[in-house]
Amino acid sequence: MRFGWARGGPSDARAVEPAVVLRYGAVRNRSRRSRSLCAVLSCAVLGACGGGGQDPVHVSVDIDTSVTHQTLEGFGAATAYQSSLLAGRTDDIFQVLFVDSGLDILRLGNWYQNKGTTDTTTPFGDNDAVQIVQKATAARGGTPPKILMSSWTPPAYLKSNGVTRPPFGSGSNAPAGTLIQNGGQYAYGDFGDWWARSLQAYAAEGVVPDWVSIQNEPDFFTSQWETCLFGPTEGATVAGIATAGYGQALDAVSGAIQAASLASPPVLLGPETTGFKGNIVQQYLNGLDPSELGGIAHHLYGNTGDNPAPDTFNASMLDLASSGAAEGLPTFMTEYSPNAPTMLDTAWLINNALTVENVSAYIYWELVWSTSTPPTGLVTIANPPATAPYTINDIYYALKHFARWTDPGWVRVDATSSISAVRTSAFLSPEGTSLTLVLLNTSSQDHTVSVSPGAFPFGTLTVYRSSGDSERTNVVASESDGSIALPSRSIATVTYTP
Repeated sequence: MRFGWARGGPSDARAVEPAVVLRYGAVRNRSRRSRSLCAVLSCAVLGACGGGGQDPVHVSVDIDTSVTHQTLEGFGAATAYQSSLLAGRTDDIFQVLFVDSGLDILRLGNWYQNKGTTDTTTPFGDNDAVQIVQKATAARGGTPPKILMSSWTPPAYLKSNGVTRPPFGSGSNAPAGTLIQNGGQYAYGDFGDWWARSLQAYAAEGVVPDWVSIQNEPDFFTSQWETCLFGPTEGATVAGIATAGYGQALDAVSGAIQAASLASPPVLLGPETTGFKGNIVQQYLNGLDPSELGGIAHHLYGNTGDNPAPDTFNASMLDLASSGAAEGLPTFMTEYSPNAPTMLDTAWLINNALTVENVSAYIYWELVWSTSTPPTGLVTIANPPATAPYTINDIYYALKHFARWTDPGWVRVDATSSISAVRTSAFLSPEGTSLTLVLLNTSSQDHTVSVSPGAFPFGTLTVYRSSGDSERTNVVASESDGSIALPSRSIATVTYTP
């Protein structure tokens, strides 16, 4: 059975799996318990999932669609680096990445590294991004993904250290860079001009960002890749040097974009700091004009360990959510990938970002990446990239559980679990006719879950589950009573559709 989902492409472009479904309209007048979705596990399945034959513990989840939270902008990932792995491919990988996954947002780097303000001869150099956008658009039936463009550095002529990136191997003695000064004043106007010309050049190639972040991680320097430092205030010391002000740079870019009269001007996001510990996001927000931003952006780096426990981020999430600094603006988590990601922990962190911080968008770092152990990209592509097989990694399914069965414009609604080990988040379609619930069993014990959708008018129920070593967003067959299992450390997405 196929479902038609509205994302701008063909009506059957997103869901092609055979769906095992139940009709729930006939039980609406029964008690709340009897009309709930019960998750019950047979002994045979328990053994297969490592449950050790123990009886599963019953959990109840209640949804209240009358209590609403943030509106989703979507889920995504980046090809800002290693884009050459993907650009030249002609196989079905674009279907896998941009349709089957349900991802809404593609994050690109601004690599318009022209040589100078008067240079009109340097050819456009980011052909990889052009090919990726073209092929993703074709896979999606003619509708491009939403695009977030971030800059890792402006051109060398705008840098105080005169380089976009210090040579590899230059080590700790390599100088950090901020905007250059002309006559004792930081070159904010030239920086804004470069951004406006960049957007014009990309638009001429068919790449039109929906959002722009003027600087990736303005609070961070490394000699290993491109960076440019901007402080929360002009003259603030960051990574050992006095810096241009992020607020002044944002103001210059905002003005330059307005003056450029772009056909589709982007929305500005910021400050896109490395993380959010120590109220660093709030410090940057205090130094800029919030009316120039359409959203607050940050990353999640700064917690210790190769794969930090998801709940260790909660205090900083709560600090930002309750600070009032982002009041009235959606929050975007625009980059994160630990050194050793797992499927459950990635989904758990996404769930926390959605329910603790109330983010409207969650963008993973590596959409595709070269071979690594453990794999960190959603998809691994070996060399030579144009012909090598690709591997879909477990992290792909962590995002798919949220992205595949929601869309931009959906609203998060209340969903509560009777035990903390089962994490929940629920989303309602704009017209109020479709409901998606994501369940995570974070414990080592198998659970059964009964879901009460409250006043939602039910419809067709389908459950997609990932558990064990091989089950990945599989449609789960229901028992005669409509029961579905939630094994240890599993993820399930439950959809109610008309």
